[in-house]
Amino acid sequence: MVQRLSPVSEEQKSLKAEALRISVDVAQIRALALARESTSIPIPFLVILVFWLAVLFAGFGLFAPRNLTGVTTLCICALSASAALYLILDMDEPLTGLMQVSIEPLRNALAAIGS
Repeated sequence: MVQRLSPVSEEQKSLKAEALRISVDVAQIRALALARESTSIPIPFLVILVFWLAVLFAGFGLFAPRNLTGVTTLCICALSASAALYLILDMDEPLTGLMQVSIEPLRNALAAIGS
């Protein structure tokens, strides 16, 4: 609706530009709120996954020989599994965290739709 306005004076043109910028900002805030509203990873799945990994590494730790190579390998594997789990949880919130997705393509799409 803002795009269909036809400003006559410079003041109206600047007000139209400001209204467009505000509408894009509101759309961005709305998209951010919708993205944060729900998580795509269910909590019971995470609980079962963490429990399974704990049992798995505890079993490996019980039956592995007690030498430097075994302990180092077990620690590296546990670190790798925990880093993978962290990245999966981080990718569930694309606009925040370690790996962030830019909001600019969404702004450009909203501006193109609005015109």
